[in-house]
Amino acid sequence: MQNYCFRYLFKIGKTFSYRILIAGAVEVKSPVGCFRNPVGIEMLISQKIVAYEDDQAVISVVIEKVSSETPIAQDQLPQIGKKSLMRMDPLGRVFWVDRQAAWQGAEYSMMRFPEEPISPGNHWDQQVEDARGCASPFFTRYTFAGLNEENEREAEFRTELFAGHPDDARSQTTGRGRFYFDLDAGWISCCDNIIDFQFSIPFPENPQETISTKTSLQIEMKKL
Repeated sequence: MQNYCFRYLFKIGKTFSYRILIAGAVEVKSPVGCFRNPVGIEMLISQKIVAYEDDQAVISVVIEKVSSETPIAQDQLPQIGKKSLMRMDPLGRVFWVDRQAAWQGAEYSMMRFPEEPISPGNHWDQQVEDARGCASPFFTRYTFAGLNEENEREAEFRTELFAGHPDDARSQTTGRGRFYFDLDAGWISCCDNIIDFQFSIPFPENPQETISTKTSLQIEMKKL
């Protein structure tokens, strides 16, 4: 079975544009009532490689356009024109220079490769870090599925998101998805993720009762 060694390719001045769709809802149930907030957001973002130093690329990420299909307060939407800088090495390790990602959830938009060559069926685990570089309780398990049957210049990866380490039987699966990596461009061509996460906390006025929150989101990102 053939082994592959995946790396991002950096060329100063190269720009990638993506269309991102986020759809779903956040539901909250409590002793005083229930409510459901639908989510429907479309964004256009750009990523431009502005420098390469110390085996890391400096990438400017800009939110070019934002629209919403559901009534969402303007201050809760990603800010049009907001610019962030991230450093990334060829394996996909990301550090946000100002410790602020361009939008909430941006840490899931780039996948990280292992150093060693891999073959179809191999998997590896990565702890999710927030924009400040702090480890979160979430882990992503990546599995190399092989080359895309419809386009052999794309590699396909399956992902599973866990609330805890994937090898811990108590860890809850909170999401699944796919990434496609363009072998010629050396960059992510598209990805889609489904997140379904639920948790409960005690109701402050009566700890015997609970407040439960369920988040269900489908996130799609495609290179234009």
